[in-house]
Amino acid sequence: MSDFAFNYFNSELDNLAVPELTQILEKVKTLLSQKTETNDTSFTRKLGGLEEGFYMASDFNETPDCFEEYM
Repeated sequence: MSDFAFNYFNSELDNLAVPELTQILEKVKTLLSQKTETNDTSFTRKLGGLEEGFYMASDFNETPDCFEEYM
């Protein structure tokens, strides 16, 4: 969020009455609880992955011909 948007949001909150702020707080709490309930745990990281090694081209550090003029 940009500083302008953040400052605007805060200035709008300053103009609200306590009951309206309470409603906003309850809505935010509801949204946050839904977010934690719907956390996608179907993908989990697995350790390893390089058991078979990896391939790196022999010319990995060479500059490609199309970039020679920029070097």
